[in-house]
Amino acid sequence: MIKLIASDMDGTLLNDHIDVSLSNAQAIKRAQENGIHFVIATGRDYPLASHPLKGHAIECPIITLNGAQMFDKNGKNLYNRGLEKGVVKKIRSILSNYPDLHEELMTSDGIYSSNRQKRLETVASMLADLNPDLTFEEAMESAAAHVEEMNVKFVKDLNTVVEDDSIIILKVSAHSEKGPAVLKPLKEELMAEVPKLAITASSKKNIEINHETAQKGIAVSQYAKKLGIKAEEVMTIGDNINDLSMLKWAHYGTAVANAVPEAKEAANYSTSSNSQNGVAEAISRVLNGKIYND
Repeated sequence: MIKLIASDMDGTLLNDHIDVSLSNAQAIKRAQENGIHFVIATGRDYPLASHPLKGHAIECPIITLNGAQMFDKNGKNLYNRGLEKGVVKKIRSILSNYPDLHEELMTSDGIYSSNRQKRLETVASMLADLNPDLTFEEAMESAAAHVEEMNVKFVKDLNTVVEDDSIIILKVSAHSEKGPAVLKPLKEELMAEVPKLAITASSKKNIEINHETAQKGIAVSQYAKKLGIKAEEVMTIGDNINDLSMLKWAHYGTAVANAVPEAKEAANYSTSSNSQNGVAEAISRVLNGKIYND
């Protein structure tokens, strides 16, 4: 019997309009009404993760920044799992050797970027990558709205953020329009040169760098343990590289139809795409007792 469901957001719970569909929202609430715990596990920070949920009055805990933070259903911060400042400096030193990267810092004080236009282009590119049906114009329009929602802080030099002892660096993100051609060797160098990192991605054009303890699988497993729930009683739903740890850990790891090959391989189950209410379909199977492999 499934007692806990954890879902990713972008490319999974969120549809092509970067929103929670009515079907998905209703399914989540039905699960909760039937005593099943529901938790979000996302690479987003808390403000950006909570925004689409509020429109449907969905109340649930939220694991953010790939597991670097967790918030209860009322928005109370439960923990921070950050990178040591010396490690961040080493990461940034390596990133500086790769041209045309757009780098951002996700912190306890919000998101920091050094280039507003690059931020807009990066978000638009990632939205288009995750949602192929979006036109470029629609992606740019959504990106502009997202930049406003995120309340990104722009600074001339990200070193000023790193040097501020009051700020915890929770995740370093790097984006390249050249995708794996640049990001694959970059990831390999980071893994070789910097210990205790978890390096994932939410798009083929980015990498996300966290402390090794900041992973969705670790966060979901620890949350389940607190509830007295075993991996055999957990469904996780995702689509990308940063979902692999939770897809592998849960017995009912479920990949949406639009998931990357690595996520489909890690999952034991599958469901429809994010644009076809895959989360609602998976939840309906749980409530109807019809979980099965596709």
